[in-house]
Amino acid sequence: MGSKADRQQRLLLLLSKRQDYVTSDELAEFLGLSQKTIYRLIKKINDEHAAGDLIESEKGRGYKLNYEKYIGQQVAQPNQRSQYSPTERRNRVVEELLLSSPHTKNVYDLFEEYYVGDSVIFSDEQLIAEYLQTYNLTLERKKRTLAVKGKESNIRRAIAELIQMHDIVDINDLKHDQELNFNHYDVLFILDQIKIIEKQLESDIPYPYNVNIFSHLYILISRLRKVGKIPAAELNHLTAKEESELQQDQQLYQVAKAAIANVENYLHDPLPEIEVYYLYQYLTSSRAQRAISKVTKFSPKVAAITQAYLDGMSQRLNIPIKGELIFLDLANHIKPMLNRLEHQIRVKNSLLNQIKMTYDEIFSFVTEVSQDVCQEYKLSPINEDENGFITLYFARIIETNQLPIRTVIMCTTGLGTSELLKVKVEKKFPELEIVDVIASRDSKEFLKKYPDVDLVLSTIQLKEELPLQFLLVSAIFTADDQNRLQKKIEEIYDER
Repeated sequence: MGSKADRQQRLLLLLSKRQDYVTSDELAEFLGLSQKTIYRLIKKINDEHAAGDLIESEKGRGYKLNYEKYIGQQVAQPNQRSQYSPTERRNRVVEELLLSSPHTKNVYDLFEEYYVGDSVIFSDEQLIAEYLQTYNLTLERKKRTLAVKGKESNIRRAIAELIQMHDIVDINDLKHDQELNFNHYDVLFILDQIKIIEKQLESDIPYPYNVNIFSHLYILISRLRKVGKIPAAELNHLTAKEESELQQDQQLYQVAKAAIANVENYLHDPLPEIEVYYLYQYLTSSRAQRAISKVTKFSPKVAAITQAYLDGMSQRLNIPIKGELIFLDLANHIKPMLNRLEHQIRVKNSLLNQIKMTYDEIFSFVTEVSQDVCQEYKLSPINEDENGFITLYFARIIETNQLPIRTVIMCTTGLGTSELLKVKVEKKFPELEIVDVIASRDSKEFLKKYPDVDLVLSTIQLKEELPLQFLLVSAIFTADDQNRLQKKIEEIYDER
């Protein structure tokens, strides 16, 4: 049950990366859309932006993002249910059904505020039923009522996918977010519980894991408010396997137990032991900041999968990726990730579109390695959110271990303006290592002295081409020169 907003977001992310105008042809080709769709998306984005056009246009040049407006944009949001899109309407209806499961809800009560007829309601029911099947849940219709039936764990997993809070990065923003329509007192209670958990663990629970834990506790409280005691046989007792898992980390077990006890007191209702187990799994599936440095030993499976990622990415990127610190950092992510896969805990990545756009090649390689790893180690499919997080690890490795670009600056005499240009370049682009400033007459000889030079910056056009990257710039090093040099640097890094 996706949203057209994804296409708008991809368009904005693409324009945010381009410093110059982009034609509609280029936008359509890159995004895999028609030109008419591009026009409609741009019009819709501009119409929804309160402070004037977010995307500027110029005849003959194309479209360009007003970056200052983009950073501070406040898109007008619909404030009435009748203004919701069909997808948003269905999402809210199915969320209500899931929260109330297994109780029935009257069809008219579910749809009355959306002002739609019987044919639309019938169509929505079919789509909702198909959606629920992906979670092994069924939609039952009796007379004029609907109800969702299935395992409690699947119901909560489906709710977690629907609750629209995954763009929250700072969890404290939940206190003031009006769009989520959350119970304010429940929000404050859960945020306090997360602080207590962090204090007991002597660790900060970073984004996005703190958001996931918040979501889990909010769903638990919301379910109990809707249906009271949840009538599910799976909640009555723990299996031997689940009992064994709880004993693997006594500290996390006691923390989870204390948090669920606080929820019981808050709701004045006893909860089964399985709720402790559920929260325990969310804690073991997250990363606590101070705990990371303590974990230096891993199971053979975690170690093997971590090494498979390092080897696979090293081969695809054609660079050596090794070292104890790199291994430990990635292994500390892989360990809780495997737990999430086993227990079907999904961590939403609010930066996913931006990661895919910015690090498209790395993301593609990570996806390939993930597929190989899943096949080799019989894992559940690794979704795009997880691949996005892993992509950031390798992007950081590349950017922090990138060798400097050895650069020669060339002008007519090799003096005066060249030295001034050198100072400006070094100040603006520390990733460039200026190995020499030479005169143009030495253009044929300098390669013997500097055979490993990557780039030549020249204030004059050479008659003969050089067998390496070359960029013509002005002696005063204008803003346009700087933009072109930045693109050239990215090109060199991509080639590496």
